[in-house]
Amino acid sequence: MSDIERLEKLIESNAKSIQALTDLASSILPRLDDMQRQMVNMQRQMIDNQRRIDNNTGDIRDLAADIRELTLENQRILKYLESRNQ
Repeated sequence: MSDIERLEKLIESNAKSIQALTDLASSILPRLDDMQRQMVNMQRQMIDNQRRIDNNTGDIRDLAADIRELTLENQRILKYLESRNQ
């Protein structure tokens, strides 16, 4: 086998390898894109969930403050009524 024949076989082998890698990349890249989209969606969901938790925590704090205010007002009213009954 001459050097030219060996070189042609090597080129042909390399071309087949390159084609196989290209085919593999064509099948892998769409899956990677899909996985990346799923990751982005999961991150968005996590951020949305954290916002909801933060909002709920703020709402709970507001409710707790309202309850404290109402409790103090009830205590004042109770003291007033007790003082009137004496």
